[in-house]
Amino acid sequence: MIPQTLGALAAFLTLVAPGIVFELLRERRRAGRAESAFREAARMALGSLTFSLVSSLLLTGAHTAFGWFISLTQLTADPAAYARRHLPLILTSVIAELVVACLLAVAFDAVLAKRRHEVRTVRQQSAWRQVFRDDRPQGSVPWVHVQLTDGSAFVGYLRSHTSSGNPDEREIVLEGNGMAYIGTEADPKVIGEKWPRVVIPSSQIKSMWLQYRDQETAEHVLPTANNRRRGDVEFEPVRRRLPRLRSRTTRV
Repeated sequence: MIPQTLGALAAFLTLVAPGIVFELLRERRRAGRAESAFREAARMALGSLTFSLVSSLLLTGAHTAFGWFISLTQLTADPAAYARRHLPLILTSVIAELVVACLLAVAFDAVLAKRRHEVRTVRQQSAWRQVFRDDRPQGSVPWVHVQLTDGSAFVGYLRSHTSSGNPDEREIVLEGNGMAYIGTEADPKVIGEKWPRVVIPSSQIKSMWLQYRDQETAEHVLPTANNRRRGDVEFEPVRRRLPRLRSRTTRV
């Protein structure tokens, strides 16, 4: 249903916007999950109704205590007459209700994040993109060992890959004169001079190993501190606690 009048549009935004704000904030802190459109819409509607109701109660209290904003009693008694006399006040009250409801959504998200010790942002990206692009040192190219489901393998430089979409429909392309094929029983065979490209569908990949090599010298390059993302720091306290946990186990 599409709002046909300005008032209907304002009412729609007032009721829906707080739930949208809350869902957008929650999506930043959790991994993407598949769910039906009905369930997502129902959760958004419930959130909007809750925040809007609390906001309306706060504005009603402000009117009772200080005379601010509209009087719901007078508005419901004679809506047309009250709207003609207090149109600017009605517009101000609607905007205030929307702002307060959205602020309540932001505050509730912050409370949940603090109580659950959630990270600020969860990046919605695949491990392929992380290791092939985000973690790659400047001036280097990934050298990839692709283990296939039948036991064979390909080794070569990364040319391109599919980083999004259905994981079963992704592909990786290897290249390089030193690209090799490792059969299940035969010795590694260099195929790069005869076959300059190899396209491997993700459905045939069992696992991958990779290292970063300098584009000029082909030497092994380790990721530097500048290549670490901000979110990686959160794992350091866990690693520092591991030795103490092992030492306690030894004493027992």
